[in-house]
Amino acid sequence: MRKYILTIGIAMLSFAASAQYMVTTTVSAPEEGESWEVSSITDNMGIGYIYKDVVVGVVKNGDDYDMMGRYNVNDNVYIVSQMATDSTHDLSIGVGYSLSLWKNLSVEPYYITDLNSEEAGVFKIGLSYKL
Repeated sequence: MRKYILTIGIAMLSFAASAQYMVTTTVSAPEEGESWEVSSITDNMGIGYIYKDVVVGVVKNGDDYDMMGRYNVNDNVYIVSQMATDSTHDLSIGVGYSLSLWKNLSVEPYYITDLNSEEAGVFKIGLSYKL
């Protein structure tokens, strides 16, 4: 039994050591007449776990947290989805492009739309950093 626990522990540590994480945020423009603040960057901050071409994580959405999923089609193009944690009906899906700025820091413009709404989607600018 001791060997099994040790083997599982070593396997989990090696899995965690090869893991990569990503910190992401969406930059929100200030309202008319207001100035830029740090909260324009930190209001929609999230963290994701990267495994091969898939990223799964949580992102802050106002006072709530949303589940975030992302699939990297190639090095720069990705498909993103976001769903509220309190409802399975609030699913948004979009497509984006990642522009590398410096080492692991990227600017990511993307277009996202709510699947349950007839309104047009929105264009957003995001920042991400791979740890």
